[in-house]
Formats: sequence, structure tokens, C-alpha cells
Amino acid sequence: MSTLSFPNYLIVVFSLGQALIISLFTQYLAFINASIPLAWVTIVDIVVFGNVALGFILLRKLLVLEEQGNLIRQQAKHIQDLEEMIRNIRAQRHDFISHLQAVYGMLQMGKLESAREYLAEVTGDIRILSQTLRLKQPEVAALVQQKAALAASRNISFGLVIETDLGKLTMRPHNLNRILGNLLDNAMEAVMFLATKDRYVRLEIREDEQSYILAVGNSGPEIKEDIRGKIFEPGFSTKGENRGLGLAIVREIVEQHGGQVRLTSPPTIFTVTLPKAGGE
Repeated sequence: MSTLSFPNYLIVVFSLGQALIISLFTQYLAFINASIPLAWVTIVDIVVFGNVALGFILLRKLLVLEEQGNLIRQQAKHIQDLEEMIRNIRAQRHDFISHLQAVYGMLQMGKLESAREYLAEVTGDIRILSQTLRLKQPEVAALVQQKAALAASRNISFGLVIETDLGKLTMRPHNLNRILGNLLDNAMEAVMFLATKDRYVRLEIREDEQSYILAVGNSGPEIKEDIRGKIFEPGFSTKGENRGLGLAIVREIVEQHGGQVRLTSPPTIFTVTLPKAGGE
């Protein structure tokens, strides 16, 4: 909710409006050649100037309050994301003994293949958590963890490679999450109709000297060349009505921050390039 409430705006509008009314009334008296005492003109000037100054002072203070309110909300969201990461780490530690006991039990029963598959799944969860901890934006790390968990719940293999901490990213974490969230959601939707063994989504976050590179790929069907140019247009979708805004939002955010997004298929990979702070 915005810090600038409706009553606060009314105070500013009233101060400026009062000055305007007095000024117009004075102009009207001058227009009809009414005799205006010098004292009245002086008082009017003082009142008009005072109300205008008061209005701008109040407006400035209200804008400062709004900025402070936004900062407080951002800090609260930052703390919430940190707490979510801490809960995930604690959950991993809490479950570790249970995982060891399960693997030990399967080995005791001679079920080596089951133990191998179980360990692959467990170490995958740990690897995803450890990789996201590299990121300096806990909001982004929390989103990646949540999308990985969502993929697991849908029986989608989730590949993750993070080779940078995004320390020089100029974009706010909220906007980066909108980009990654839309691309990952689309990628998971694209593979849902496949057999479970064929469902695969991959996220790569890496860098070069001047840019950060985000690549989201999936094992879904090829996107035909004749629709690749339309796929970023608002409202265009192959999924039915009232769809097709996600990729348009991605392109808009990326271009607002001086980046580029491109699509290659097959395999289907959306690649976003974002400039680093201080880059050319």
C-alpha cells in the first residue's frame, strides 16, 4: 500500500487550490476595475505565496515518506527471502540423517539400484541449494529454489548451473524474478505433456566481461521458425485465449534495462543478456 494516502493528497490540493482561488479572485477584481486597497494586495500576495510554499513543502515531505515506505517494504521482503533460505538450509540438515538411514537400509537389503537413484535425487536437492547460495540476491535464490521444488513436484528433471553471484547486476531482484519466473514457468509447461523420463528443464546463470547471461532451456517440442518472431508479442500464444503476456513482459523488462533476449529452437533455449554495472 502506498504511503501517500488520499487525505494527505487533499491537504496539498487544498493549500494549492486555496492560493489559486484567491489569485483568481484578485484578478477578477482587477478585471472589473474594482478599487483594491494596497493592504489587501499585500495580504493576498502573502497568502498566495504562503499557500504555494506550504503546498510544495507538504508534497516534498509526502514524497519522502513514500520513498521511505518503499524502502521499508523492500527490506521486509529481503528479510522474508533470507528467512526462507535459512528454513531451506535447516530443512536440509534436519533431513540429512533420515536420508542416510534410508540409503543404509536399502544397501542392507541389497537394493543397490534403488539406493543409487535415491542418492542421485538427494544430492541433486543439495546441489541446487548450494548453488543458489552463491547469488548475492536472496530474492533470486529463493525463487530458483521454489521453481526447482515445483519442477520436482511435477516430475520434471531440473538442471541448474550458476557460475556467477550477479554482484554487478543493475536490475532490481524483483524484475529479475519476473524474467526468470516467466521463462521457467513456460519451460515447465512446454514439457508437461511428455513422458516423465523425457521432461527436462535447465537454467544457466553465467557471465562474460561485460554481461550476465541467463539461459532457460527445455526438452519440449521445437518452436517453428514462422512463429519465433511473434512469440514475444503481447497476446500471442499457442496455449489458448487470455495467454501470451509472459514473454512480452520478459522482453519489455530486458529491453528497459539495456539487454537482449533471443530464442533458438531446437532445442528450445531462451537466452537473456543483461549488461553489468559499469559495462559499456
